[in-house]
Amino acid sequence: MPEEAYSSRPKEVDRGFWGRTRLPVPMFSKNDFSLWSILKQCIGKELSKITMPVVFNEPLSFLQRISENMEYSELLVQADEAADPIDRIELVTAFAVSALSSNLERLSKPFNPLLGETYELVRDDVGFRMVCEQVSHHPPVSAFHAESSHFKVHGSVYPK
Repeated sequence: MPEEAYSSRPKEVDRGFWGRTRLPVPMFSKNDFSLWSILKQCIGKELSKITMPVVFNEPLSFLQRISENMEYSELLVQADEAADPIDRIELVTAFAVSALSSNLERLSKPFNPLLGETYELVRDDVGFRMVCEQVSHHPPVSAFHAESSHFKVHGSVYPK
């Protein structure tokens, strides 16, 4: 595979958008840190006030994590093209459940987005685009809108 396929430098994609092919910094190994030694220092403290080292966070924002729900968007395209209503509901249900697949063996928490932070995902290879925004800080609320020629999906996430 060519070296530029692994580059973290932005590369131009269609319509003048710039993107990257991987995260610029690799994830730390959890084996290098002792969770037990950190938790021992927190005995007797209120759980919501405990600060964890940054290495326990995933190197992406919660808005990027929301966009992972669209990983199997081709199921919505198939549902749109299906003639049988039973097939359509099965495909939409499969899409809804597929959002859980990205959480398998995932223990790290993403970073909390800043108020007004946005994340845009354009997937020309599968024909959809998505925009996410942090619209409220107290309580935390993230809004998203995804669309293609076959579907529109929008909503809000209240993680707490």
